[in-house]
Amino acid sequence: MIPFFDTYGAILAWVFDGHAEGNARTGHRVKVGRGGTSFRVDLSNRILPTIGFRKTFPKSAAAETAWYVQGTQDATFIRKYAPLWDKFVELIPVDPEDSFHGNFEGVLAADGYRWRNHFGRDQLRLAIEALRKDGSDRRVFVSAWDPALDGLGAVGQRNVPCPTNFTLSVTDGEVHSSLFLRSSDVFVGLPYDVMGHALLVDAVAAELRLRPGVLHVTLAHAHLYEDHWELTAEALRQEPVVPALQMPGWSVSQIERAPDDYVLRLAEEAKQHAWPTFNPRPHVVE
Repeated sequence: MIPFFDTYGAILAWVFDGHAEGNARTGHRVKVGRGGTSFRVDLSNRILPTIGFRKTFPKSAAAETAWYVQGTQDATFIRKYAPLWDKFVELIPVDPEDSFHGNFEGVLAADGYRWRNHFGRDQLRLAIEALRKDGSDRRVFVSAWDPALDGLGAVGQRNVPCPTNFTLSVTDGEVHSSLFLRSSDVFVGLPYDVMGHALLVDAVAAELRLRPGVLHVTLAHAHLYEDHWELTAEALRQEPVVPALQMPGWSVSQIERAPDDYVLRLAEEAKQHAWPTFNPRPHVVE
């Protein structure tokens, strides 16, 4: 199977050469990969898939995974580790009847909340138990997209899930997953979506005492924002540096019990490896 950094480089170049258009909702110009695409990432070696062309931060991906697993809308945890989420936070009064004394909390309509609470079912735990009971089950589908609320012309939504859904399946002792991204910012978001979902597959596999297998990703709308066009050109000129960082092998239950330890341990492991020198901060906030 083609290494992820090679696949990512090809996707980046494909979108960079794509059609430029304006987006009416955001007011930004983007380049778009014609018709979407799909790719596969082999996780069986338990190496975290990274892009190689610019520096990325596994700590942020681990924090997103740990936050999703917690199934909360409270943004406190993720804001400690991933400032990118700050712009999506909505402030609501802690006491709805006392909104004038500045006592607010930050909330997000987060993917993990949708997985574990929003629909009245803990989809993630039910998925794990379904596969524990019957590894041949083909109906293990987890959704973050609420057709009663999301998209279809709805206005005023600040944070609509980009990873709308994923499947989990087991074949020959391996846990596989197909992830669907309705919208993918391939320069900023895609590296973290792949790292984060790989970590989730790793955690589910550990929960089931199986091995991580293949991650299959579909990008329905792959795009590059105009602010990142020059950065993309620079990234494509880089010689890839791909660290062999092992995924932690923590189970979902372990992450639930100690989410901060999970993030910090992966961050410490990441420091032991060489990473690409190209770091497009402050243009890109991880």
